Amino acid sequence: MPLTLRPVTPASLATLLPLMAAFYQHFGYDHDTAAQQTLVAEFVAHPEWGALYLLDDAGQAVGYVALTYGFTFERGGRYALVDELYVKDTVRGRGVGRAALQLLQHQARAAGLVALYLQTEPDNTRAQQLYESVGFVNDGRRNLAWLSGAALSKA
Repeated sequence: MPLTLRPVTPASLATLLPLMAAFYQHFGYDHDTAAQQTLVAEFVAHPEWGALYLLDDAGQAVGYVALTYGFTFERGGRYALVDELYVKDTVRGRGVGRAALQLLQHQARAAGLVALYLQTEPDNTRAQQLYESVGFVNDGRRNLAWLSGAALSKA
């Protein structure tokens, strides 16, 4: 059975949250379980902000992906940021990430999005190779951020 993107609902938060905790642990990011649960529940309640999907392989959640929506005048319309993409260690290297990104690209085209953006750690060459292999390119821009301190932080 091929990989599918299963939308996260309030009923599937118990499946999603441990995957998110594993993602944060994998990268050494700060993680507050209670705050994350509140944030995710609020996000799911506002589909206009984006979408959360479980990566479903034959009925098993093997990861997740978080998309957030934005608008760009320069590119001419709505885009999505692949804010988080996580594949369980036990299935990494089996094409799950590739399949998820290709499904997202298909959905983006169908929804009329002008671009998908993503970020990765500079030393995560394995992920960079995957992203480039499905058509993501370095657009020559440098990602800068101002952080207000009001939200969860990534150390």
